[in-house]
Amino acid sequence: MPRTLLLTATILAAGALAVPASAQDVPAAAPAATQDQATVAPAAEAPATDDTIVVTGSRIRRPDLESASPVAVVDSQQIQSQGIVNTQDLLQKLPQVGIPGLSRTNSNFATSGNGIATINLRNLGDSRTLVLVNGRRFVPGVAGTSVVDVNNIPADFVERIEVVTGGASAIYGSDAIAGVVNYVTKTDMQGIIARAQYGLTSRGDNPNYTASITGGTKFGEDDRGSIIVNGTYSKDLGLLSRKRGISAEDCSAAGCGPQSYSSYSAQGRFQFRNGANESTNAGGYASNLFSFNPDNSVVAGGGTGFNRNSVRRISTPVERYLAAGAAQYKFSDSVTAFLEGTYAKTKSSSRLEALALDSQLDTGVGYGIDNPYIPASIRQQITARNSDGIASNDVTSIDFRRRQNEVFSRSNTNDRDTFRIAGGFRGDISPKWRYEVSGVYGQLKDSTSSQDIDITKYANALDAVTDATGTIVCRDATARAAGCAPINLFGYNTASAAASNYVQSDVPRSVEIKNTQFVANASLNGSLLTLPYGDVQVALGAEYRREKSSENWDALTNAGLNSGNQTPDTVGKFNVKELFGEIDIPILKNVPFVNSLSLQGAARYSDYSTIGTVFSWNAGGEYSPVQGLRFRGNYAIANRAPNINELFSSASETFPPGIQDPCDGVTAASAGTYANACRQIPAIAAAVRNGGTFQYTLADIQSINGFDGGNRNLQEEKGKTLTLGAVIAPDQVRGFSLTVDYFDIKLSNAIGIIPRSTSIQQCLLTSEPQFCNNVIRYDNTGYIKTVNAQNINISDTKTRGIDVNARYGRALGLTTDDRLDVSVLYTHTLRYQTQSDPAAPVNSGVGNLEYGAAFRDKVNATASYRTGPFSVNWTTTYLSPMLDTPRDEFAETSEGLSPEIAAHNEIASRFYHDVQVRARVGEESKQMEMFFGVTNLFDRKPPKLEDNVFYGSITGTTTAADVYDPIGRRFYVGAQLRF
Repeated sequence: MPRTLLLTATILAAGALAVPASAQDVPAAAPAATQDQATVAPAAEAPATDDTIVVTGSRIRRPDLESASPVAVVDSQQIQSQGIVNTQDLLQKLPQVGIPGLSRTNSNFATSGNGIATINLRNLGDSRTLVLVNGRRFVPGVAGTSVVDVNNIPADFVERIEVVTGGASAIYGSDAIAGVVNYVTKTDMQGIIARAQYGLTSRGDNPNYTASITGGTKFGEDDRGSIIVNGTYSKDLGLLSRKRGISAEDCSAAGCGPQSYSSYSAQGRFQFRNGANESTNAGGYASNLFSFNPDNSVVAGGGTGFNRNSVRRISTPVERYLAAGAAQYKFSDSVTAFLEGTYAKTKSSSRLEALALDSQLDTGVGYGIDNPYIPASIRQQITARNSDGIASNDVTSIDFRRRQNEVFSRSNTNDRDTFRIAGGFRGDISPKWRYEVSGVYGQLKDSTSSQDIDITKYANALDAVTDATGTIVCRDATARAAGCAPINLFGYNTASAAASNYVQSDVPRSVEIKNTQFVANASLNGSLLTLPYGDVQVALGAEYRREKSSENWDALTNAGLNSGNQTPDTVGKFNVKELFGEIDIPILKNVPFVNSLSLQGAARYSDYSTIGTVFSWNAGGEYSPVQGLRFRGNYAIANRAPNINELFSSASETFPPGIQDPCDGVTAASAGTYANACRQIPAIAAAVRNGGTFQYTLADIQSINGFDGGNRNLQEEKGKTLTLGAVIAPDQVRGFSLTVDYFDIKLSNAIGIIPRSTSIQQCLLTSEPQFCNNVIRYDNTGYIKTVNAQNINISDTKTRGIDVNARYGRALGLTTDDRLDVSVLYTHTLRYQTQSDPAAPVNSGVGNLEYGAAFRDKVNATASYRTGPFSVNWTTTYLSPMLDTPRDEFAETSEGLSPEIAAHNEIASRFYHDVQVRARVGEESKQMEMFFGVTNLFDRKPPKLEDNVFYGSITGTTTAADVYDPIGRRFYVGAQLRF
C-alpha cells in the first residue's frame, strides 16, 4: 500500500488534525500525512504541484509531518464532538496543560480581567506559553504581559489547535519556554454553516447560549480568490457559590457554618475604646463588644457573622461578541495576498461581598461618644463606664467593623474590546524557494469599574451632631456645604440612601487598560543545496515587534483615598529586532538499517530595547531504521524576556506590618549566627559596645517602609528542554500509531519576588546582593530603613516526565459504513520542583496542589463510533490522587483538627466522563446535524480543599482549585445547518 494512503488511514484513525503552523500549504487533492500525535488535512491555497507543508514548531516545509519535537493536535471535529464553546475547556483536558492562569472559575476575585481564559503548558505559567494564530502572534489580553485571552478566538472558526511543548524560542521568539499553542483557523469554504447550542446544569442553573454562523465563497478566474467570515455570540451566566453545597458557606478549622462566618457583619460589630485607644472590660463589664439582632435591638458580643459565600461566584458570567474573517487572492504563482482579522467584545463581571470596613484600619476614624446615632442603651452604658472612677474603663470612642451592604457594591464589571488584523504576501521565487512577508497589528482596550467609597467623605459622614433644629447633620460646616450626609451604621440597613450616595466616590474605582502590538516578519524558505540523500532545507528571516501597555487607575486609587490599596499607573513599551534561521540536513536515506536519518537546528538572535541581546537555539535529529519506526530527539535553549509589567510597574510605597530584624535585642554577649552577623554591621557594633543593647522602639518598627513594583534591571529567563522519543506507525497495523516522548525542562533565572523576611535574614547570613540589595539600613543607627520586594531574577523550576499518545481506528463491520476511532493522551510526571529563591526549600508539586498541582498521571481518552448519519463520542479524563498540602506540613499544623477535616487533605483520583450523540439529515452540501451531550456525565463532585490547611474561606474557586470541576453535570443540545 502506498505510504501516503497508509498515512491517510492513520489520520482517519486519529480523528485529529496536525498541520502547518502558518502556511497550511497542502494541495486540495493531496492525501494527508501523519505525524507523531497528529494528522494533516488538506488546504487549498498551495500550488497544485507542491506537496510540502509547515508544522508548528518549525518554519521549514517538509513533504510530511515528521518533527523532532512532539506535537499534540485537536481539530474542529473534536471541538464539535464535545460541545466546546470556549477552547480553553477543551485544552484543559490535555495532559500537557496545567492549571490555567485565568479562567471563568478562578477570576472572580481579580481586580480586572474577570472571565479571561489563558493556557498554561507544563504548569510553567501562562506567561511562558506562547499562543499564536496561524503561526503569528496575537495581542495580549492581560495588562503588561504576553498572555493571550483565548476568549477572543471563536471556536467555530478554528480548523485545529496544535500544541508543541518544550522550548520553541528559536522558532518563534520570547515566551515559548513551556511551548506553543497554535490556533490554525479556517482559510476557505464554499457555503454557509450555522450552529446554535444551549446548555444547562442538571440542577437547572448556569445556563449558556451560543449561536454562530460561518460562510465562505471563492471568486475570480479559476477561483483564485476566497473569503470566509464568522460571527459568534455566546453567553454564560455564571454560577453562584451558594448553588452548591460544598461552597455554600464559609468554613474554617471549626467547620462550615455560622461559627466560621466573617466577623465583618451586615449589622456591624462595635467596640469601646478608651483614651489610650485600648479596649478594656474593666469594672466588671463582661464585654466591650456589642452588635444587633435582626430587629436591630442591641445584643452583647460580636453578634451574628456574615456568610461571604452567599454572594460569591463559582464562575463568572462571560458574554462574547466575536467576528473573524480571512481572505486571499492568488495573482500568480509568485504573489498571493492574504488577510485575516478578528474582533471580539467581551463583557464579564465579578460578584463579591460588600466591603468589610474597619474604622481602625481603613478610615482611621470611629464614632465619637457624642454621636446622636448611638443607641440609648449603649449611651447609658458609656455614661456608667465614664463615671465609675476607673480611668482605663472610660469610653472615648466607638470603633466598628461593618460590611457596607447598603452603601455600595465592590463587584467589578468588565468591558473588553480586542481587534487584530494580519496580512501580507507569499509566493514562489523559484521552484525551490518561497517567501512570505507579513504584518500584524492588534489592540486591546479593557475597562473595569466598581463602586467605591471616598475615605475623606466617609470620615466626615461618621462625625455627626444634632443642630439647633434637632436635625442630625455632619459636624464639619465645609463638608455640609459640599453635601455631606451623616451615616448611621448601628444595625441592619440603617445607612440612608443620602449618606450612602455621599460617601461613594465621585469617580468609580476603575482601571483602563490598553495593549497594542505590531509585528513585521519576512522569511525565505527553500533548498540551500542538494546532497546525495536529499535537499538541505533552510528557513531564514527577520522580525520586528513593538509592544506597549498602559494601566491607568482612577485618581482616588492613585492617591490611596478609597477602600483599596494605593496603586500607581503602569505604562511601558519595548521593541525587539530579531534574525532567525533553521536548517534540516538529510544524512542518509533508504540504505541498509537506515530508512532515514536527518539533523535539524534553529537559532534566533534578538535585540531588545529593554534587556539587550538574547540568543536562543535548538538542535535535534530523527532516525528511522525501518518504515513505521522513527526515533527523535531535540535539545533547546529558550528565553523569555521580562514583560512590561515586570519591568515598568511603578514602585508603590508600603509600610509592611510585622517586620522583624534578627538584630533586635542583640548585645555583645549574644550567641548565635545571627548575632555574630549583626555585630559585623558597624552601627550595631557601636550600639552594643560597653554593655549596650541594639533595640528597636515601636516607632522605629512602624517607620520601616518598602517599595513593591517593577525592576528595570531584570534579565531574561532561560529554559533548557530535552525531548527524546519514538514514533511507531507500522504498515502491518493500519490505522494505528503510538508515540512515546520523554521531556526534561529546566527553568532558571525566573522572575519572582523575595519575601521581605527572607531578604533580611539571608542578607545577614550570606551577604548575597540578591538579598542585601533589598535591605537598606541607616548608617548611623543600624536600624532597617527600607525593605523592598521588587521583581528579581531569582527562582527555578524543573519538570520532567513521559508523554504517550496512542491512536487506532478501524471499521468494525457491524454496519456497511461504520468506524471506531480511539485516541489516548497520557502524561506521567516524574518531577515538578520549584524553588522561589536560593534560600528557600525545594518544593515538589508532583501530586501536591500547594506546590504546583502537577498530577503524577493525567489521561485524556476519546472513543468515537459512527455509522451512517449517526455518531457517538465518549471522552474520559483521569486525574491521579493528589494532596492538598504535603503530609508533613499538614501534620505540623493539624493538631486539634477533627479527623473529618484532616481527611480532606487526601484527594482521591477522579474520572470525568463526557458523552455526545449526533445525527445528520440530508446531503453533504445541504444537511442538518442535531446533537445532544452531557459533560461530567456521572456528576463527579469536587474535593473540599483545605485552603492553606485550615479551610480558609472556601468558594467555588478554592474548591475547584482550577483543577477539578466545581459545577457538576451539564447538558447541552444544539443543531448545525449546512447549506
